[in-house]
Amino acid sequence: MSDTPNRAERAANLFDLRRIIGGLFVAWGVLLIVLGLLDVGDVDNAMNINLYSGIGMLVLGLLFLLWAFTRPLGRELRESEQASGSARSDGEGTRRPGDTGS
Repeated sequence: MSDTPNRAERAANLFDLRRIIGGLFVAWGVLLIVLGLLDVGDVDNAMNINLYSGIGMLVLGLLFLLWAFTRPLGRELRESEQASGSARSDGEGTRRPGDTGS
């Protein structure tokens, strides 16, 4: 039974959208940076949009990944379960209209 919370935490972290989005932004950012650096000789003006947008996407993707790895969903899932368990343990909780008291 002790393996079940670990499995749930791993599944939550595996399909965390912050990791997926961050990985995509990093991949596209690296691709655009490479294209921007290789295309410098062909650009007549000083604005190289591939390079600048690639740097922006790389930074954004790294921020997403940093956020996902420093605050994993497994920890938040465990904290919310503990909070909801403590609210139910004393018999008190959220009362909705139509609930009957015991």
